[in-house]
Amino acid sequence: MGMLNKYKTLHGLAGVIALLVTFCFSPWGSSVFAACTKENDCFSCHTAQELRKVHKNCQYLEQGCLACHKAPGASSGLAKEAGAPYSCSQGETSPGMKEARFAEITSEVHLESEDWAKLQRTVHETVEGYLVGRKFIEVYGPLGTGAQCVPLDTYAIPSWANVDMLGEGNEAIHSLKREIAHIPLIYKDFWLFWRDIEARKKCETPLDVSAAVGAAIAAAAREDDLIFHGLPEMGMSGLLNANGRNILKISDWSVIGNGFQDVVSAVEKLRSSGFSPPYALVVSPKLYALLHKVYERTGKLEIEGVKELVKGGVYQSPVFKKDVALVVATGRQNLDLAVGTNFKVEYWGPQDLNHRFRVVGSSVLRIKCPQAICTLE
Repeated sequence: MGMLNKYKTLHGLAGVIALLVTFCFSPWGSSVFAACTKENDCFSCHTAQELRKVHKNCQYLEQGCLACHKAPGASSGLAKEAGAPYSCSQGETSPGMKEARFAEITSEVHLESEDWAKLQRTVHETVEGYLVGRKFIEVYGPLGTGAQCVPLDTYAIPSWANVDMLGEGNEAIHSLKREIAHIPLIYKDFWLFWRDIEARKKCETPLDVSAAVGAAIAAAAREDDLIFHGLPEMGMSGLLNANGRNILKISDWSVIGNGFQDVVSAVEKLRSSGFSPPYALVVSPKLYALLHKVYERTGKLEIEGVKELVKGGVYQSPVFKKDVALVVATGRQNLDLAVGTNFKVEYWGPQDLNHRFRVVGSSVLRIKCPQAICTLE
């Protein structure tokens, strides 16, 4: 009986050792430990107690540190050498961990968090400053990055409300037809060079975001071009070529007072059709400059009188291909801009150690009542 008990004890110890070898040391041969320090195992970076707390929801004994952290510099041993903290996205953060230093873009590029925020902020501010259409057109959305189409209803010109004693009138506002408007992507790419990113990290030189500014300006101009001219190959009309719009002949604005009188005629046309203010005026840069003349003997610039007439604002757009003027009755019932996603920076990918980014957004103009538009051309 004693020999039998000793035999059971030896076999029990052997089983425990086998289990320890299976669950604790099997990761040593895994390729995910290639960049780990010391003995290439989790325990060279963390204690077992810390691992169980930090890697709460992942099988760290079978996958290893890097399978969770997904970056060679994420192990605490390497992180301490580089002065960068580590974190686990699948579990709780241990008390000794700090906020990640680098922005989580991809595993290929590591921008400082403040640089990534600066990049996004610069693009946002640049786009907001250069966009013209969004300054007077109501925005519908954002609908989300995945939104690829949106309903487009067309309405008749405004009509009077009914007046009677019993409410028996049956006239109601309804769409004359419904179509589907596709929301295209608007984007422009730019590069950040590997040497510039390294210089920023090691030499603390400011990151140059000039390329991002240029891409933001190009993207903003392209959206305005779609708003004003549309895209015929995609069946999209713009404010300057929409079917059913009002068209008036433009006079010579180099003559004092002609510009103001043309705008008055356009406003009268829209008002007589039932479209209420506010109205907005958009002109080419040349016509905008011609409005800055003293109007007769009033001592005021001509544009000041125009601004009193169109409370929706007076704007100039460099995307106007010729000297035309646009007067539109702004209002969600007449038109809006369906936005899938506002312009932002996305990472495109690496090439030759350098990194390509993209300023990208999506939007489409919805003209619900083309009679609310009047062009002077």
